[in-house]
Amino acid sequence: MSTQEVAEDVSAEFARKWWKALMANACALIEDAAVLAEHSSPGRAQTLLVLAMEELAKARWLYQAAEYQWSRPLGLYGQAPAASGPIMVPEQLRTNGQPHLQKLQAAEQYASGLGGFWHADRRHEYYFPADLDTFESAARRRNLDKQSGLYVDRRGEEVFSPLAIPAGGIGDFIVLAAQAVEMQLIEDHTRQQDAPEGAPIDSSQDLHWVVLPFAHPEEYTSFIRKQGASDPRQ
Repeated sequence: MSTQEVAEDVSAEFARKWWKALMANACALIEDAAVLAEHSSPGRAQTLLVLAMEELAKARWLYQAAEYQWSRPLGLYGQAPAASGPIMVPEQLRTNGQPHLQKLQAAEQYASGLGGFWHADRRHEYYFPADLDTFESAARRRNLDKQSGLYVDRRGEEVFSPLAIPAGGIGDFIVLAAQAVEMQLIEDHTRQQDAPEGAPIDSSQDLHWVVLPFAHPEEYTSFIRKQGASDPRQ
């Protein structure tokens, strides 16, 4: 067994810091992608959105490994609060260079549950996502999108430039990536919301506010307008 494959434990505190860093970076990549899209650079925006999805996949792997230990001190479900134990680093995160396709497959699978997350009549899509292999072609396409947003490529007599990538679809991709990140943040909030008063809640709501304008642009704009209209200082 190579040193890269050796099992590794980290503390719950370190895992939480790691997860928040991954989620913050995913949010920041979406913010930057939106700026690039607004400044006629959809190719670069496309690349950053794919990177955001990769960071989300890493955060999901870590979250699934850590959420039980994170919840122990909260005294949830009638259980007495207990100290968090060590967390085994997920196999996918034990190497320095995780395969891009593996990350993108995981991200696409997670995003496929958005409809079921928001709509009760489609709940099975959230709880029973399609097998990971189903998203292989989508992951390959995303990976090519990431590269095409940065590099000039030649195939035969054709030259492909990131500066020629059309803007169509980038807005929808921003919303998709932002809503997938938001779904993970909401799951984290929901996990802690039934904790008794005084429990050591560790909120990530600050990140939710960052990604909210991109996840629900029309609703967010309407909310801001209503807030402005009700503010006597405006």
